[in-house]
Amino acid sequence: MDAERKYPTWLEGHIKDWAEKRLATMTLCSRTGAELLEVWYYGRLMRVEGEAQPFIADTEEAPGMVFARDAISGEEFLIFDGAKHGYDAMFCDEYDAEALTSRALKRYDIPPSKLILELGYSIDYEDEKETFDIDEKGNVELIDGRTVPWETVKRDGFDYISLSFIDKDGKQRQFLDAELA
Repeated sequence: MDAERKYPTWLEGHIKDWAEKRLATMTLCSRTGAELLEVWYYGRLMRVEGEAQPFIADTEEAPGMVFARDAISGEEFLIFDGAKHGYDAMFCDEYDAEALTSRALKRYDIPPSKLILELGYSIDYEDEKETFDIDEKGNVELIDGRTVPWETVKRDGFDYISLSFIDKDGKQRQFLDAELA
């Protein structure tokens, strides 16, 4: 990944058509390059005024989580876990371990679709570097005890996420929208 094309480390091999628009915008795909993906999620569905489909939101018990599944190969991959991904999950918010392990997935009610991921990276990590405890190996300890390299912090510590699908009429329809810092 070149430094300008910022996207989360766990999505290596699952990104196509990366572009810097208002936000870092990309198409998700399976490792085979297939773009027609099913959406599986943990969370509650919330109606948003003016939107045709419900949005995935956190529950009282635990943060939301979204997976994609290749409709042909069956490959599954994690798109977003609100307990691990984004600035707040990495540095601020702690969660009950039992609640996290009991997050059962449900299929989001859309046909296999092209998925568009948009990420906001407005935190200037280099400018705030002195506020982080970076060890002699260049790693940072996260709130959950995991240790990751500084470069991973900058890629995985985004502060906004949006996930949309392209409907049968070619219209982009958002179904996940979260501020993460």
